Amino acid sequence: MPSKEYRALQTLALILYEEGDINRAYNYINVSINDALEANTRMNIPFISTVIPVISQAYQKEMKEKDRLQIKLIWFISVLLLALVAAIIIVYAQKKKVTIAERNQHLTNIQLAELNNKLLNINAKLVESNSIKETYIVRYMDLCSEYINHVDKYRSGLNKIAKEEGATGVMKLLKSPADLEDELKEFYANFDATFLHLFPNFVEQFNSLLEEDKRIIPKQGKQLNTALRIFALIRLGITDSVKIAEFLRYSVNTIYNYRVKIRNSAINSRDDFEKQVMMVGQF
Repeated sequence: MPSKEYRALQTLALILYEEGDINRAYNYINVSINDALEANTRMNIPFISTVIPVISQAYQKEMKEKDRLQIKLIWFISVLLLALVAAIIIVYAQKKKVTIAERNQHLTNIQLAELNNKLLNINAKLVESNSIKETYIVRYMDLCSEYINHVDKYRSGLNKIAKEEGATGVMKLLKSPADLEDELKEFYANFDATFLHLFPNFVEQFNSLLEEDKRIIPKQGKQLNTALRIFALIRLGITDSVKIAEFLRYSVNTIYNYRVKIRNSAINSRDDFEKQVMMVGQF
């Protein structure tokens, strides 16, 4: 390379240095020196010894400044990353708290809904119980009044027979079961009417729980038969076979057999049959 060319590079390097372009000035001065050495060209030692240290120091200073800036930038980015990680952790923790709160709220809502349903069921049962009580109290008062009238009529009849036929006629009347049977028929008819007034669709709904060929249809002219009366009493909450037997004037064994036979005819689970009967015609 002619000496003028590498000297031109040295001059250009000096100009670039003065303009503040330290990096290019450093590169150009190095290129000019390397080219001069390779070409065995005589170098301007005073110029080189003056310019190179200045440009080199400026270059080293600029590199150190860049390193400091890089270190600051790395620290800044690290702080930002730490802040970002901390923010992510905080957001995740808050989200977790919100999720837990929402889950707890959901569970609370479910519990409140269940409690509300229980309260509604209890209220419905209370309404039903009160309605049953009111109906049967009124009916009981009517029956008491009718019974007093029957007793008075019966007493008058006994007096008349005693006067006309004496003790023999009275004993004959007392031994006759006809009056008792009539009283029982009337009593059960009253029970049937009162029960069906409370649960008008009982027979249809009860039969819907049984297999089709096992359904119980009362005889014409009768409202309920013995089997239906047993489960009518169960619907009213009387589940003790002894009490049912006393009410219907049957043996406990007969009542038990009725219950087993009808449970075995259930469409669904026989174990839950009487629970389902308790729900027939709910208010």
